[in-house]
Amino acid sequence: MNGDAEQGQGDPIGNAVGANIPAIPGWTPTGIFSVLKYRATGFSFTNPLGNVVSVSLPGTNVPGPSDRGANLFYGGADRASSSASQLVDVSDLASTVDAGQGTFNLSGWLGGYGTDGDSASLNITFLNQGKQSLGTASITAPTPAQRNNITGLFLQSANGSVPVGTRQINVVLNAAYMTGRVNDSYADNLSLVVNKANPVPEPFTILGSVAALGFGGIFKRQHSKKLQKQKV
Repeated sequence: MNGDAEQGQGDPIGNAVGANIPAIPGWTPTGIFSVLKYRATGFSFTNPLGNVVSVSLPGTNVPGPSDRGANLFYGGADRASSSASQLVDVSDLASTVDAGQGTFNLSGWLGGYGTDGDSASLNITFLNQGKQSLGTASITAPTPAQRNNITGLFLQSANGSVPVGTRQINVVLNAAYMTGRVNDSYADNLSLVVNKANPVPEPFTILGSVAALGFGGIFKRQHSKKLQKQKV
């Protein structure tokens, strides 16, 4: 749910803390985790040396998804790490998963600001019925050097097999603070897709979609003879 940060209001300045942080539908945030408007005005502060320093934030002209919308996820307006999480129920896919036929694709646009080392990562944990971990997967924003010290968001992805016995997937978006006045960890358009591996004549297999879990809209289900799709 709300994997594109479009539900709810984004911070138009970038300095919201405490009770002023916008509500984030679908996510349980910790610390200063927030949602920011692209083209947020930024703000100024006086550092310990008495100098006035301006904080600027990403606009729509920086690298990022073409369908970025109005908002993006933001580490927050303070010197601290933060996170947000949600729990995805996949129990209706039990027959596929327990047959060892479940695969997943995890993707998202992750990034940061200039030379700042603040970093976003999207982490998933596969849980059994007793909520015990069966495995994990993650994607991480490129380092400042990998993005040539350019402010922006860049597509990251990972794929693999869904462990047998999985009934829920815990999704955590971490925003690790390193330096600077704010936590410049950015994320947008997060997606988790679960597929069924369909056997074909030897010796290969191909992937055919039978179920998808995506972040990017209101939770809904669509059913057909060949496709079951959930958006969260």
